[in-house]
Amino acid sequence: MPKHKKTPVEDLVVPPQNTKICGTICMCQMTAVLSCVALVYLSVAIYMPSIRAFKSGISEDPVMCTTTRAVTTDTCDWGSCGEWCLSKTSGSCVQIYVNLRRNGSNLHFANCTNMANKTCYGIDQENAKKYRCIADECKNLTGTFNCTAGMCINITDAFECIFRNVDPPLKCSGRRGKITCKEMDGLQNCNRGTCERIRTPYNCDRRCLDIPTRNKNTIILSGDRVYLSQCHRAFITGTDQEIWNENHSDILMASCYHVENTSVGIQAVDCINGTLLEKSYLSDLTNFTYLSYLSVTNTKLLDDTRTIAPPELDLLIANESKLMINMEGCVNTLRDECKEFLREYGKDGTDHNARGRFPCFYSEENVEVVVARFNLERTYREFLVASVVPSVLFVVSCLTLILCQRTVEVGDDAKMRFKKRGGGDGRNNGDKDNSIGDSGGGDHAMAL
Repeated sequence: MPKHKKTPVEDLVVPPQNTKICGTICMCQMTAVLSCVALVYLSVAIYMPSIRAFKSGISEDPVMCTTTRAVTTDTCDWGSCGEWCLSKTSGSCVQIYVNLRRNGSNLHFANCTNMANKTCYGIDQENAKKYRCIADECKNLTGTFNCTAGMCINITDAFECIFRNVDPPLKCSGRRGKITCKEMDGLQNCNRGTCERIRTPYNCDRRCLDIPTRNKNTIILSGDRVYLSQCHRAFITGTDQEIWNENHSDILMASCYHVENTSVGIQAVDCINGTLLEKSYLSDLTNFTYLSYLSVTNTKLLDDTRTIAPPELDLLIANESKLMINMEGCVNTLRDECKEFLREYGKDGTDHNARGRFPCFYSEENVEVVVARFNLERTYREFLVASVVPSVLFVVSCLTLILCQRTVEVGDDAKMRFKKRGGGDGRNNGDKDNSIGDSGGGDHAMAL
């Protein structure tokens, strides 16, 4: 039987394409896809939050908030800050509650001399050295310690605690057969590893002593700082209204959000609890705890009308409002913003540091929720950019693809080229002319 020969397979050769046409089509397709994806993503990240902000009724004029408590909870129906808005909050979260109040007075102190300031730090919970009471780590503890489930922080240098009753002492050691302190909890008074739990009632005051008050007639508290000086007069900022001068025999004292020493005097922002202290209340030196006590208990107000540096209670709008970083309670930057936010705004005074005090925004229709960040102008600008840029790119890329569909063709040689006006190419026209010429020649021959 004859053998059948295999038909040779012809290799298809794709001719080189026009790089400008191919590049344009690829770029337009990619731009159209990315723009469409961006519009879907931005609808959740920008458009919907912006529309809610426009309709929220929140005023752009900030008021003041003071942190009252920060709670870590496993039931997160809301959280003060989350790192990713597109995912539902899961696990534990931090909920910050604040007191909402109107702004205090801005004061200017003129011709101030003999100035001094002192910072009274409490315990930095994040950076403080921690002792884990296992494996003999706590066998030499000496001083006052604040312990939680066997994790102890030394507070001896920061606080002076006065107490009467203590529990039976425990010898801290990790060796077998001896009592361990891995479950130590609460305030502990230790001496070379022997610790006794301090029972209530007790009083722990910050060791911020030797604050110089001699020849000082102005005392301003600002968080953990104390500013003292000898000033001639005090005005309401931006006016000539004098509220106090050195001829008074009293000492002016107030609590202010921000204090700045300038070339024209001391500028204090958001001052509340303005009081006049008799000089007999203070000696040459005092401590921070006593000054804080005087600022809230003295009944001699700076102004009888209670309008200049008034008591904080007179300015109160709402108690226990929920604080969120923004209206969504989350950010999408993935730069650990929430960690810094919770550290700064979650200061509720439980560590004996000053409570967080900061500007915030609220709506008169809903005082139960306040936000730390709110800027309608910036929100409108972001909404405009996020709407225009991807929309324009999507429309332009789609129109370009439609134009390419109508103007680009693929020839018999599998090569893309722009269509020519007037029909076929020159080669077909030449063949047509030749055929006409041949036809004419045949007629001539037949005539002969």
